Amino acid sequence: MDKTLRAVPFTASHILVTGATGYMGALIVASLLRDTAAQVTCLTRSMHDRQALLEPIIEEWMAQGPEPWTPEVAQRIAQIQLPADLADVPDLGPQLDGVDEIIHCAGCLDYYDLPKLQEVNVAYTAHLLILARHLTLKRFVYISTAYSSGYQPHITAEAQLPDPPADPTQYTRTKRDAERLVAASGVPFLIIRPSILIGSSTTGRYSGKRYGLYQQWMGLERLACDRYHAEFHTVAPELPLNVLHQDAFCDAFKDAYHWLPNGAWMNLVSNPQTSPSMRDLWDMWFEVTRPQTIYYYAGFDDVPFKAIPTRQRAYLTFAQVNLEIASHHWQFETQWLDLLKAAGLQFADATVDSVRICQNRFVQSSEQVGKYLAAHGAELAPHPKVIEVPSETKVAERAVAHS
Repeated sequence: MDKTLRAVPFTASHILVTGATGYMGALIVASLLRDTAAQVTCLTRSMHDRQALLEPIIEEWMAQGPEPWTPEVAQRIAQIQLPADLADVPDLGPQLDGVDEIIHCAGCLDYYDLPKLQEVNVAYTAHLLILARHLTLKRFVYISTAYSSGYQPHITAEAQLPDPPADPTQYTRTKRDAERLVAASGVPFLIIRPSILIGSSTTGRYSGKRYGLYQQWMGLERLACDRYHAEFHTVAPELPLNVLHQDAFCDAFKDAYHWLPNGAWMNLVSNPQTSPSMRDLWDMWFEVTRPQTIYYYAGFDDVPFKAIPTRQRAYLTFAQVNLEIASHHWQFETQWLDLLKAAGLQFADATVDSVRICQNRFVQSSEQVGKYLAAHGAELAPHPKVIEVPSETKVAERAVAHS
């Protein structure tokens, strides 16, 4: 596909948004209200109290700029209820007369609930595409994930993806399957693949559920801050970990919405040259908890699980999927993002310092971490000793190479 931005910005008059009651949905609806003149209809599981629907959207609106929320803005938002059976979604057509764009950001994130992943991420997308063909749509926008490529040995292209040798979870597979449905539907489309969302690059404010990096911090809060751990054992790969500040997501989404042509896939990720590694994130965390000795392992196979403290073992088991994802060398084509930057997009790439802002906000809000610091302040090491445990696999490879 020839990668050229639109000469004239895209506009729609009436947008149907799925997932509007979720974190990303609220970010997107607030962005649409700020950056377009369109009416927005939210397709929700149940008829939420209107104020409950509006509250997170208003919060995100206020976070994006100084302009006040007004009754006129609120009047641009409508709500329609999903049928109990998602297969009946195409029957909503008569209620959606005038809708000329669908933005589909609803999704299931539960790694382990395969039936739910299949129902929400794949089947629901298929039903929405049938609905889309009944409407006079200018475009169907699908919010996927930067990790839909799975564990590929090569760069994730801004195009339809092949099946990988393996997937981190069934979530990434179902998002890739949904992308294929969108691309094959015959409906004009745009696919945006954001990486792991974290808080604001300037304030650390985060309004989502505790997934991704926040899941890691939550696990440490619960399993590693109940007592002082003089020694701590963990997996700390030094590959760039791609996280995306929510303000960077909103800024890039607005530009992509207006300027990317139909048929585009966009990897929405931070610059790997500035992105912190999991090792950086651990160093940052240990600046807070300050054990006497830190043992860093290259991978899970190198950790002596039977020999380490029970709660650290429990934490590593809890965080295994996320740490394994961080151990893969993710690489992304970013031509669309680069074009938007060249055209004037101000984009806050994640850095060690910007992620530290997010961690500081988490730590300051954590009652458990506060209790930990109050109880163990005298024990905290000013400069923890770091021990790099060599990978047994790498040691064996070196031995073979020198034999």
